[in-house]
Amino acid sequence: MKIKQKLILSNLLMVFFAVLLVSVPVIIVQIKSMSENIAHVADGQVSTAYMEINHFLRKPEQITANIEHFISTQELDQDRMQDMFAHTLNGETIFSQLYFSGTKPVKDGGFFWANDRWQPPADYDQTTRAWYKAGRDAVTYDVSAPYLDLVTNSMVTTVARKAMRGNEFLGVIGIDVSLADLSNMVSRIKLTKSGISYLLDADGNYITNSDSSKIGKENFFKEYPQFDKFRSNFSTESVYVNLDAGANKYFAARNISNESRWTLVTMGSRHEIFESVQKNVLIILLFAIVAMGVSLVMAFLIAHTIVKPIEVVDKTINGIASGNADLTNRITVTHNDEVGSLVKGFNKFVEKLQGIVSQIKNSKSNLQNVEGDLQNNIHNTASAITEILENINSVSTQVDTQADVVSQTSAAVAEIAENINSLERMIGSQADGVSQASAAVEEMIGNITSVNQSVEKMANSFEQLSHNASIGVERQRHVAEAINQVAEQSKTLQEANKAIASVASQTNLLAMNAAIEAAHAGDAGRGFSVVSDEIRKLSENSSEQSKRIGAELKKIESTIEAVVSASQSSSKSFNDVSDMIGSTDELVRQIKAAMEEQQEGSHQIVDVLKMMNDSTLEVRTASKEMAEGNKMILGEIQNLQNATLVIKDSMREMGIGARDINETGAALSNISGEVRDSITQIGDEIDQFHT
Repeated sequence: MKIKQKLILSNLLMVFFAVLLVSVPVIIVQIKSMSENIAHVADGQVSTAYMEINHFLRKPEQITANIEHFISTQELDQDRMQDMFAHTLNGETIFSQLYFSGTKPVKDGGFFWANDRWQPPADYDQTTRAWYKAGRDAVTYDVSAPYLDLVTNSMVTTVARKAMRGNEFLGVIGIDVSLADLSNMVSRIKLTKSGISYLLDADGNYITNSDSSKIGKENFFKEYPQFDKFRSNFSTESVYVNLDAGANKYFAARNISNESRWTLVTMGSRHEIFESVQKNVLIILLFAIVAMGVSLVMAFLIAHTIVKPIEVVDKTINGIASGNADLTNRITVTHNDEVGSLVKGFNKFVEKLQGIVSQIKNSKSNLQNVEGDLQNNIHNTASAITEILENINSVSTQVDTQADVVSQTSAAVAEIAENINSLERMIGSQADGVSQASAAVEEMIGNITSVNQSVEKMANSFEQLSHNASIGVERQRHVAEAINQVAEQSKTLQEANKAIASVASQTNLLAMNAAIEAAHAGDAGRGFSVVSDEIRKLSENSSEQSKRIGAELKKIESTIEAVVSASQSSSKSFNDVSDMIGSTDELVRQIKAAMEEQQEGSHQIVDVLKMMNDSTLEVRTASKEMAEGNKMILGEIQNLQNATLVIKDSMREMGIGARDINETGAALSNISGEVRDSITQIGDEIDQFHT
């Protein structure tokens, strides 16, 4: 695989793993955050509905309790009881009927008193009715299953309670409650767009349903059998939430109270919960594809920019190393970087090498001339011994010249060796520089990674803070609603207090009339006069207490208004904090994205430096090989110098005696042949270079 392909592939792999490293944790965190958020929303909405339904049931429970207390302490009177029932339901829209039944069936002489003074038929037996049995057997009160009220033609349920006087069972009190408001309240509970909620009785039958034909007749757990296994987890203490309840559904439920045994359930499509996460996954995949495409183009351009000058250097060096060793070739410098510096150094080296080779070529011609003269002298030695001394002197002179030329050649080769050593030192300096640059860039990447981790922690902290602020806003809203309910209840107490004051006033007026009548009756009315005095005192005490209660209620109302104002200010502050946290979180995410881009660019720089370091190592290896070749040339030149010294010594010995001339001539002939071969060999090597 070529360097360009390696660069492109490594860049694509780096981008791919970077996308995985960023996208996978983001998706996991979003799914976890979405699951936690929907669980909190489910808990909040179901708990709010739990309180509203209990509040809805508290009023009929309180009415039956008050009537039970009145019955247990007063003598039973039909007109008085029916008037009180009618007065109690006056203005109430959610209650259709309030009644009290005795222990005997009407057909057996028993009674049934109601607010609308309804008279049951002669064969009516109320003791067989479900509401009667439930109220009679209940510890406190019981809530019946829904049924259709034939009078109002609407779905109602009955809150029933038994009336006791000591250990004596007096009968059952019942109040019919319309389920219309309750159905509207439950239908508003939705965790998702298509979510739906129901109120169920103890057996799982529908109490509320948009399809009125199912109320009290069909069972929720038979319609949705996959939820039946969760019933053991329901309680009045907390909300049960299951985001993977089967059939791609989520499910949440809570029991309303032990007395009613009602259960509030809500469910919907699990797909809608994670719809936003799926959209984010698609966006991440789209960005990943775009990033891969952009990185492919950038990788191709960067690889082409890096590899192109290296290819030019490779082509030139291979051309010099081949048989057509043209030392006139030069590489054009187009980059002012490490590659450009390498090209400049290579051009200088070739220039020096060209000069050295030119000098060696010139020396070759001289050596060939010397070798020709030496051969002629050897041949002439056999024909004329008398000319030996003259020839020896001539040969000695030529040998001296040869020694000088060899010395010059040795110096030139030594200079080549020095240049090669200098080149190797420069390459070593370059390698050290590249290593230092790589270390600096890697240190920078480490710092960027550290900063990126800090920014990531900051982003997570802002996400958690934003989530907590949202919870605070939601809880503040619930508190505000509860305070408004308290304010409404306080107004109801004001109205009740006014009614008490009116009753006390009328009672006082009756007491005065009774006192007047007692005075008219004389002694016969004394007992009645005592009773009227007591009634008047009771009326005065009631009036005084009513005034005190009214004053206290006004104080409570003022306090509630102050709390409402403070709650509104607190809600506004929570919203402002949530908005500022969102803005700051967006800024942190922008910083994080910029740091990730900087880190990606630093990794690319490190890869380029590593490639330059590898190229520097290859050049250093080639330089060492050239140094070894130069050492071989120096060895050959040293041999040549040694041979020249031998010739000189031989020439001196030839001057001592003519006897040794033949032997010396033969030896000189051999040496001349070796010199000729060496010169020919050196000439062949040098001729390969074009200068």
